[in-house]
Amino acid sequence: MNNTMKAAVVIIICGLYIPLSCYGQVLEAVPEVKRRADAIEEAVPSIEMNSMLGTTMSGTSGLVSVPAPDYAEEGIHVSYKGNTSKSSIFVPGTSVDLEKDEEFIGIRGKVNQHLELSVGHLSYDRTSNPVMTGLNFSKDHYSFGMKYSAPFEDKQMCMGFTFTPMTAEELNLADIEQIENLRNIYLTVSEKISDNLTGYMNMTSAFTKKQKIDFGNGITRKLDRKDIFVGALGLDYQFGSYASFFGECRFGNYRDIFIDESVRYRLHAGMRFGSDAFQLEVMGLNLTEEEPVLVVGGNIGF
Repeated sequence: MNNTMKAAVVIIICGLYIPLSCYGQVLEAVPEVKRRADAIEEAVPSIEMNSMLGTTMSGTSGLVSVPAPDYAEEGIHVSYKGNTSKSSIFVPGTSVDLEKDEEFIGIRGKVNQHLELSVGHLSYDRTSNPVMTGLNFSKDHYSFGMKYSAPFEDKQMCMGFTFTPMTAEELNLADIEQIENLRNIYLTVSEKISDNLTGYMNMTSAFTKKQKIDFGNGITRKLDRKDIFVGALGLDYQFGSYASFFGECRFGNYRDIFIDESVRYRLHAGMRFGSDAFQLEVMGLNLTEEEPVLVVGGNIGF
């Protein structure tokens, strides 16, 4: 009887062990969950960055004047640009030569991967020959801007604004390009054409106020508020991680001091050398005109 009982106990224990060991094999099949988690992580698309993205004439990250999508998670950049330009205008009765010395200092910083804030200081001196009281002056302007970058289907997009408080008198004295850069709202869409080449399409709306232009010598002109609509196409070619060449073609409806409406086309181009931390840049503005403007500057990142 004892032998029979022992045999029964052994059979029962073996019967219980075999199913438990099978269940243990099922519970240990955790790698399947890990593989699914890895697959989900790999499916998240990465956002490609332009390694030599500089600072525009309005203080935000971009090309010459076209803002560009920027996904840097943090960092502050300080930029400087300086130029001297010459032009001529015709005031009833005489032709006047103008010379303008301009400097711009901008600071831009990332709040997070998508949001960027920027501030800027523009100072310029203008002289005229022959001397006209209303065209000889020095001005300082302070600007504030905000830009939001986000993926757009298989492309990248950014939108934002730059605003500079200006009186009607200051708007009278400012150049069209200064108003475009300092008082605007914009939208830019970019797409990778190749590993080194990126294309940009930009739409900008700039705005003025009602103005009364006083040229001195009893000559005045009244203008209503103008909305300037500008479109631009840009290209940026990367030479490795230390240099880039970029260009813009801008076209649209402009407010001119002596012409109520006009359509203009302008071409800008430039090069940047350096790294993420420090860049030197040389740019040419209005390359299709008789007297293009040379801009020299740089950027420092922290």
